[in-house]
Amino acid sequence: MIRILYVSTAIPSLTEADISQIVATATEHNAKFDITGALAYNGVNFAQVLEGAESHLNQLMTNIKNDERHSGVIEMVRKPIEKRAFDGWHMKHIEGLQFDELVHAMSA
Repeated sequence: MIRILYVSTAIPSLTEADISQIVATATEHNAKFDITGALAYNGVNFAQVLEGAESHLNQLMTNIKNDERHSGVIEMVRKPIEKRAFDGWHMKHIEGLQFDELVHAMSA
């Protein structure tokens, strides 16, 4: 099992409805593949932590990099883990003020 943290820049026209749809779709998809994690959005950038089987996360990262709702995907962390930080959360949505905290905590 591995953990990936990436950051990206959202397209300027992204709305709250778009964010809600991203979270809903991710929650449904991630549950099927036993992927856990969190998505933070600060109004400009995304930070997302993903945890699960490496083969599933590799495919998911390909899909994420091809998503036109953001650009500049930078994988900041990719490391093996023994325990999940987001156990039980197929996609936790973290509000903007906690964006930097998520990036800092998961980069350590």
